[in-house]
Amino acid sequence: MPDVKEESAMFDYHVHTSFSADSKLPMDVACQAAIDKGVTEIAFTEHLDYFYPNCPLTFEFDYHDYARTVDELRKRFGDHLHILKAVEIGLHPSVKSRNEQFVRDHQFDFIIGSVHIADDLDLHNGDYFKGKQLDQALHLYFETVYHCVRDNPYFHVLGHLDLIKRYVHYLKADHTCIDWRRYDHLIAETLKELINTGRGIEINMSGYRYKLNCALPELPVIKLYRQLGGEIITIGSDAHHQAHIAHHFEQAYHLLVEVGFKYITVYREGQPRFISVGETRKPNERGTKR
Repeated sequence: MPDVKEESAMFDYHVHTSFSADSKLPMDVACQAAIDKGVTEIAFTEHLDYFYPNCPLTFEFDYHDYARTVDELRKRFGDHLHILKAVEIGLHPSVKSRNEQFVRDHQFDFIIGSVHIADDLDLHNGDYFKGKQLDQALHLYFETVYHCVRDNPYFHVLGHLDLIKRYVHYLKADHTCIDWRRYDHLIAETLKELINTGRGIEINMSGYRYKLNCALPELPVIKLYRQLGGEIITIGSDAHHQAHIAHHFEQAYHLLVEVGFKYITVYREGQPRFISVGETRKPNERGTKR
């Protein structure tokens, strides 16, 4: 793996703006906030979830309007911030062909694949957990993630692999009291599928924002990924507000070092490149104000 040398940099590869139905953050405000925090590269991963039942929001966006806005902001902020055209695609078997068509028809530098729906039910509003026991809900969720990864080869990185941790409270469970090792075999199969197909995972820092006090996934899963031969790994805040851009990134870099990753992954027109972890900077360090 080549060590791509760049000046000290910081990369937030999971940010939502007003092009996502659940965010009101103007893209230009996000750019300035990123620069102020020392971020040198940002991926605007807007939501595309064609199947999202029992929800008043429509998780789709106009690509041409989105791309035009990114191009304008590249001209405006390009001296300080590299902006990627990106998307977070909700994985579900019923919309597989529509997702693939969307990717074929449009140009993206980076694509996150995420599972927000399992058993045709929404995790976020609690529908998924109704009538299920905890072990049943967790097993089915990780099984669903595996099948989505196996059947959808077009994305680059799997988003928040253990997202379900944010929602086990619907079953009156504490995520810190669950024996997550019970699901290692399913998680390992998912990780091996990603590795064997040249894809990776993200370290999603939204767990801190949702008071889980951890990244998604946590250290044991990141270690397992590395042990299995995983190399492609990005860091994302999953920000929907400017205050959350690069949130808790110092902890993310500590996780990388603890596991033994020497590189963080960035993307150029869908192709991974590798930046030495030593070339990254901490949040708020050497930020440039305009």
